[in-house]
Amino acid sequence: MPIEVILELTWIPLIAFAMSFLAGLHMLLTKRRPMYLRVRGDNRPLQNETRYATVGGCLLLFLAAGAIGMCVLLFYNVIMAFVEVVVVFIIFAILWRRMSVKYGPLGY
Repeated sequence: MPIEVILELTWIPLIAFAMSFLAGLHMLLTKRRPMYLRVRGDNRPLQNETRYATVGGCLLLFLAAGAIGMCVLLFYNVIMAFVEVVVVFIIFAILWRRMSVKYGPLGY
């Protein structure tokens, strides 16, 4: 299969992978919340910034793994790939919310 066909089929999940992987890696390496993950004007301090960055980075890497899983599943069944990414995103959203309540901004 030519590379053009592969990229045409998987360009959206590959962009999602790159964004979530790089953001997760940034959070894990710097141990702080990046500015692009903040709501504009929200400068409230975090309850535990180091733990927030560690758990958030791992969650973003989980989302990146889900995007790669979608890339692979797109070659077999599009519906199965869509269901997989929806399930991964729901799990990610629930875990991110729990993390934000536990380690996130004060008064969340």
